[in-house]
Amino acid sequence: MTGSARWRWRRHPVVGRSAWTLVDQAASSGSNFVLALCILASADQREFAAFSVAITGYLLVTQLARSAFSLPVLMLYSDGDGPVAERSGPAVAAGVATGVAGAMVFALAGLWFEDGRTLFLIVACALPLLQYQDAVRHVAFAAAMPKAAAQSDFLWVALQVVATAGAALAGHASPTVLVLIWVLAGSASGLVLGARLGVVPRVARCRRWLRDNSRLCARLSTEFLLNSGSYYALSYGLVAVAGAEQLGRWRAAQALIGPVSVLLLGGTTLGVPESVRVRERVDSLRRFAVLLSTGLGAIAVLGGGLAYVVLPALGPTLFPETWETARPVLPVLTFFAAAVGATTGPIAGLRALGMTGWIVRNRAVSGCIGLVTGLVLAAEWGATGALAGLSLSETGFALAAWIRLREALEPSPVG
Repeated sequence: MTGSARWRWRRHPVVGRSAWTLVDQAASSGSNFVLALCILASADQREFAAFSVAITGYLLVTQLARSAFSLPVLMLYSDGDGPVAERSGPAVAAGVATGVAGAMVFALAGLWFEDGRTLFLIVACALPLLQYQDAVRHVAFAAAMPKAAAQSDFLWVALQVVATAGAALAGHASPTVLVLIWVLAGSASGLVLGARLGVVPRVARCRRWLRDNSRLCARLSTEFLLNSGSYYALSYGLVAVAGAEQLGRWRAAQALIGPVSVLLLGGTTLGVPESVRVRERVDSLRRFAVLLSTGLGAIAVLGGGLAYVVLPALGPTLFPETWETARPVLPVLTFFAAAVGATTGPIAGLRALGMTGWIVRNRAVSGCIGLVTGLVLAAEWGATGALAGLSLSETGFALAAWIRLREALEPSPVG
């Protein structure tokens, strides 16, 4: 790196933090991708079904804990006012408690799901530590240390890959062993990061923290449930009105632009703490929201367009069974991804300004519109119609969010 390049990097630390945040998101998703790929290569149909149910449950618990407790950490403690590790201890404890509650459900599911009993019990035992790892990642983001979070997730992937290779060479790469390696690697990476940052779950202060921040946690949890609920309802509704094959086309198209989805997931983790840090400077907050949404929208368009153009050349070799049915869905899925990117900037700004109530109310409206419109269009055009309905509602939500952010940033009339 040249001297001038180093100077620019230090002059604009947000660039470095943004890069490390997106790198971390890629590494975090990478551990799940490696596991799914290895399970797919080694499991029979029943084992893969058990794994699919378990990983879906893990993601649900993680996303719920992230929305209810880790996102408040980003909103409350990214301002640099005091040690983040100390202040976020009660929120981390709440995230670990969510893991404990989820572990109980997993253990009961293991008793019922006979084919995957051991797999469920393994995840149940490790779920509190995996939630600790995810919570500590967000403490690192709030403390403006995304590089530490990325290093933790790279450690997870490295430990997982090395141990998986060793198990394969020894002839013991069963789905159960692969999941055991995955949870142990994730738990170890979380403990290392927690020790590095000095993050201790403050159980004794957890109840008071929850009481003081109950409204914020409830609103963020509701927003997550509304967003996810409308999405899954449309997925199952698509099966009802157009058949399971159309849902398969949707899922296949999503897989083809997987890297775009990963970067969009990193948008919230990046946008909220950076918006909090500049919320007292109106021009800076507005500029960051525009740059974030423009960047994510451009990535979505470029990624989706590249997949659409390249697919005829590589599809027959890499995806012989799915590329022809998935390719027609890519344009509207790309539009939806761009709309999500356009939403990310203003929502991060509104969260930094404490306007979660507005977000929840309008997300409820957009979710209902997307569900109804998507089902109506799906009856005629299948997966393309369902995604078109989602895209229209997300675009409307983005426009409303931008208008609300502009109003919030306008100077108050004097006198």
